[in-house]
Amino acid sequence: MRNNIFLIGISIIIGTSATFLPLKNIASANSDIEAKKSEIQNKLSSVNSSIQNKKSKIAELEQKQKNVNDQIKQLDTKTTQTNEQIRDRQGEIDEAKERIEILKVEIKEIEARIEERNLLLQDRVRSLQESGGVVNYLDVLLGAQDFGNFVSRVNAVTTIVKADQGILQEHEKDKKLLEQSEAELNSELKELATALTQLESLKEQLNIQIAEKDKVMAKIIDDHENAENELYELEDEEAFLAEQEATIKQEMERQQTIESSQKKTASNVALSTSKPSVDSNNSFIWPAKGTFTSGYGQRWGKLHGGIDIANRAANVPIIASAEGTVIRSYYSSSYGNAVFISHNINGNTYTTVYAHMDSRLVKSGQVVSKGQQIGYMGNTGQSTGKHLHFEIHDGAWKNPINPMTLLP
Repeated sequence: MRNNIFLIGISIIIGTSATFLPLKNIASANSDIEAKKSEIQNKLSSVNSSIQNKKSKIAELEQKQKNVNDQIKQLDTKTTQTNEQIRDRQGEIDEAKERIEILKVEIKEIEARIEERNLLLQDRVRSLQESGGVVNYLDVLLGAQDFGNFVSRVNAVTTIVKADQGILQEHEKDKKLLEQSEAELNSELKELATALTQLESLKEQLNIQIAEKDKVMAKIIDDHENAENELYELEDEEAFLAEQEATIKQEMERQQTIESSQKKTASNVALSTSKPSVDSNNSFIWPAKGTFTSGYGQRWGKLHGGIDIANRAANVPIIASAEGTVIRSYYSSSYGNAVFISHNINGNTYTTVYAHMDSRLVKSGQVVSKGQQIGYMGNTGQSTGKHLHFEIHDGAWKNPINPMTLLP
């Protein structure tokens, strides 16, 4: 009887889904979903058990953990704000430099026009001196042979005088414009100097904040309080696993919809035609540019479940290593500003983690494309230097694998 019911259930699934995906893909996708679902549920049970066993430790360390976390969070918040101010101030400085360059060009053009007129006026003065100056104009007028000739000479003299007046007026106008432009240039230079001073002050402030955080971090390490991080992760993991379960299913359904749409529009080939497989090793890209500083493996008596990429440059972008759906974008006392992304690649589920970022540019539930910027490299959370901590998990979180096996 149970077998009959099972066969009827299979028939219903095949009947309702055959128009969208090949039977093989449906079975594989459903099997993967169920496997991951079962895996996550088992982890939830294990996490719940661990939480109950450590209730006494949580009560004892809760206040101490909160104080340390609050202190680190405040320092991280200040650091992020300072970095944003530095970026804004740098933008203002760049704009001021552009305006200064434009003013310098305008001033050179004005000076060139003034120099040309100076030469012209020098020639006019020299001509007047050689010809007797103003008296020569009178000679011109008095030398008229008749009234018509007199009118012609008057008009000629008037034209010359007006031309000279026009030159002098333009000359005076350009001189005032030059003074104004030079004054504006000096003002821009002063504002630029002020902005540069403020920028240096912000950088000093940032260094002080980083040094303060390093002291806090040193104290945590020296006091061997890594257990606090584990307790925090246990408290947070229960909620995270529930979010992850929903996101993995959402990402699987999104990929199935995309594949179904592609197959409908591609051709009228039979639905059972198999799709060429894609090497998953080529499905991930490096999430940031920088120096590889630490690999996957044991470190400080525990597993370092990812790789570290460091870069001292300003505003280093962090990008999604593959297309997927954001499970969570949040601040963690251990990971700092972190983003978790679920991926479905060739029917396989992966989870990537991007930690210690200065700031985040994506939200939970958001679909991101491969190479899309998701934040800036930073030094937040349990971190002692500016870098990206990057992890790849086979399936759900807490199944870390060496990212180097999947990165090109």
